[in-house]
Amino acid sequence: MMPVADKWMNYRETGRDLERSVDRPAYILTGEESFLVRQVRDRIVAALVSPGAEAMDLVKMTGDGKPSSIDTARLLAEMATPPFLSARKVILIDQSGFFSTTPSSGIPHELDHALAHPPDNCHLIFTEASANSSHALLRRMRKQGALSARFDRQTPADLLTWISALCSREKLRITREADDSLIRRCDHSMAAIFSELTTVFLYFRYTGRTDITLADIDYLCSDDLTGKIFDLTDAIATGKIDEALERLDVLLARREAPLFIQTMLARQSRDLLIASECVTSDRIIESGITQSQFFARKLARQAKRFTVEGLESMMENCFQADIAVKTGKIDSGQALAILVIRA
Repeated sequence: MMPVADKWMNYRETGRDLERSVDRPAYILTGEESFLVRQVRDRIVAALVSPGAEAMDLVKMTGDGKPSSIDTARLLAEMATPPFLSARKVILIDQSGFFSTTPSSGIPHELDHALAHPPDNCHLIFTEASANSSHALLRRMRKQGALSARFDRQTPADLLTWISALCSREKLRITREADDSLIRRCDHSMAAIFSELTTVFLYFRYTGRTDITLADIDYLCSDDLTGKIFDLTDAIATGKIDEALERLDVLLARREAPLFIQTMLARQSRDLLIASECVTSDRIIESGITQSQFFARKLARQAKRFTVEGLESMMENCFQADIAVKTGKIDSGQALAILVIRA
């Protein structure tokens, strides 16, 4: 008998439940990490629908986040129709809005009842941008055995473990520095990391090498803008203005938006100011500006090269440059150059 789970499950809990059995009448999947939502959805489908029977026993419906966007009559008809080749029929419903903030808004009573009591040979999988924990329909479905799972962005530690596992499957090793850089340049997105690693793995199969270094990540993956901002502020810290301007030109040549570079510089100045007060990498992590030891150590080292007054001045200059650009007094490229020179 399936256990009732009147809560949001995380990825690990969901995995354990699927290992127990894929037998729940409905699965409601949401969360910021869409990569995990898709992964769990596909795992459930593979367990329930016989290979080659997808055209007959897998139904897909897509809405726009409002219950009215789902064809109610079709959904009820599909739920009532038995599977053709598989033991179970699966209905995928994307962005239905059935579990939004307004309880049962736009959901006919007949459908509301059917969703909480689907036929034994029919399984529903909902993938939603958001869902309200206190929604009446959600709570009724949970009581009938439905599983609801929310997959948030994974922590750096979780991502490091995941990346290492993916590399191990390919019989590869990856350095911690390369790990951290990959996570940072992909903005902690599992989908982006997986895409980049696919390229890396193909390259390493071709070359026959086994150790992935930071140089390999720099060569094969998308640019690490945060790392390039670090290089820029390194040049500023050591008074190498010509080098700083050259690094700025490289960023602009790569068609990075000047306003975005300016925003990154302002954020870097803020992070360095916090790092100068924290001093150690452990305290920098405790401050919340990063969860990466590698990144925290880099911040701590670079912060020592600046004075507090210098960092405060950089932040003020970023603010003034932003105002000057938005009021039309100067263009964004010139504002960046002046910002670097004044720093």
